[in-house]
Amino acid sequence: MSLADEIRLLRDRALADLRGVHDYYADTKIAWDIVHEYIADGKTLAVKNVVTGTVTRETDLAGKAQSYMTQHLRATFQQFISIFEDFLFGFLRLWLREHPQSLSAKKVAFGAILKAADKDAITLHVIDKQLNETRYERPAAWFAYLESLVNLSCPTADEIGRIAEAKASRDFLEHNAGVANKVYESKAGALARYKDGQGIDIPEPYHPQTWELICKVVTDLSNAGIAKA
Repeated sequence: MSLADEIRLLRDRALADLRGVHDYYADTKIAWDIVHEYIADGKTLAVKNVVTGTVTRETDLAGKAQSYMTQHLRATFQQFISIFEDFLFGFLRLWLREHPQSLSAKKVAFGAILKAADKDAITLHVIDKQLNETRYERPAAWFAYLESLVNLSCPTADEIGRIAEAKASRDFLEHNAGVANKVYESKAGALARYKDGQGIDIPEPYHPQTWELICKVVTDLSNAGIAKA
């Protein structure tokens, strides 16, 4: 398979995953709307969780709905970022595999050479090591590294900044109980939505805007890469 075809496959898989997550979010929202209509009509229910023994009634659901949807927004938002990271590093891996010359100065432990089946295995070992190191950098460094490999002229500085803020939001939802601190402010830069000590939220307008941004950047990078392949 050609590099261009592999990039197309990577793009299509990422966009399909993004659509799937958004559909899951939208379908869940519809389901909760139906529950609200059900309760508004004066209907009752009592459903027992056979594992925990908890009995949920219509009044319980009405009270839990907002909290559940907030959690759902956060969970699907986090998936958007994970899908994007997988796409970007998948793109880098494909490009480096096709054009490994940029890694010619990298050193390889002799033990890794002894374990490798052939030259291709050694090349992939070096590529994976480079990508693992790059992954710990900030998004601006990700795109700078990509640009050093191939001049794609995308995404824009504004898009990179928005992705950096979204990733910082995801990171602190996962690792700091959803509370911003000075590190979040530094990672998010000028587009930081919160200050040190404030709780990070994923409001309704921000959620689809992030999804649209990621879809656009995935498409733009892929199309530019295909043209250069």
